[in-house]
Amino acid sequence: MARSARTRPRRTPRPARREDTAAIVQALRRVVKALHTYSQDVRHTYGLTGPQLWALKTLEAEGPLAIGALAAALAVHQSSVSLLVNRLEAHGLVRRVRRAGDHRYVHIELTRRGAALAADAPEAAQGRLLHSLQQMPARDVAAIRRAVDRLVEAMEAADVPARFFFAEA
Repeated sequence: MARSARTRPRRTPRPARREDTAAIVQALRRVVKALHTYSQDVRHTYGLTGPQLWALKTLEAEGPLAIGALAAALAVHQSSVSLLVNRLEAHGLVRRVRRAGDHRYVHIELTRRGAALAADAPEAAQGRLLHSLQQMPARDVAAIRRAVDRLVEAMEAADVPARFFFAEA
């Protein structure tokens, strides 16, 4: 059977070069180590997890938010943010406020104590990661997503629950 001029034979993908894979693993280690170190520093200095501080910093920047909007800003599921808000509320750092005309609508806002802590604290590392990705060209982010999706699949980690780095909430 003759091949048309437009059909090319399929190529077998070349295996990755050892120095490339080593560089990727080293870069991932740096990112994870930076997130972990930051999370430990935040816990020691502020008594909060990294995700809790990230939520406070987000509320500081955005103002009061509904749980769903806060979850979207933190790039996690709404149930994860509900747990996080419960803990922040127990620490007296946020409060739930119901809309006067519609008590079904609840938004989360900082207390004075939460606002003071958020103003004093540096940007959350996980927030920095998210913002860095958002600042990249869309084509680069799409390529990173495809590569990370393939890595997750290859590691058979697609079903591993992942809310936040290094904290339950």
